[in-house]
Amino acid sequence: MSNYIFQKIKYMPLVTCVILLGCISLNSGKGQDAAATLVKNAWKANKNEDYQAAIGHAQKCIKFNEKEAVNMQKAMTEPVPTSRDNRNRDAVTEKWALNYVGTSYYIMGRAYEKLDKPAEALKAYQHLVETLPFAHAWDSKGWFWKPAAAAQKRITELEAASKKQ
Repeated sequence: MSNYIFQKIKYMPLVTCVILLGCISLNSGKGQDAAATLVKNAWKANKNEDYQAAIGHAQKCIKFNEKEAVNMQKAMTEPVPTSRDNRNRDAVTEKWALNYVGTSYYIMGRAYEKLDKPAEALKAYQHLVETLPFAHAWDSKGWFWKPAAAAQKRITELEAASKKQ
């Protein structure tokens, strides 16, 4: 009996390591599927007016995928052209990190605005415009839009509002 218990115990560290590594990788936020989930959760939190959660999901996506996003951006000389009929959809979705991280910065900016933190919103928008201008976001109505273009409009409006004060 004691020999049986010893055999089981000797494998415990290995089993524990495998379980922990699995948990770490599932919770990392790195990679296309994780980034997609984080952005989906950020949009949902934003819609539910849970702006801190929206920022948290967006920040996690950025933390784990920004390096890849910046590399994708640097490899491009112009944005992938799109249209209402989803022209180049595969080429756009290939740039998953660029798209999800760019969208995350936009979501953060919107959430900071709702929290009445215009300086933080401007910082998120400006980073998006300057660093990830070729990012695309998918609209649930069936087309791609450019978060950097939307962010540039928000920058203009926020700057105009601050001059009126």
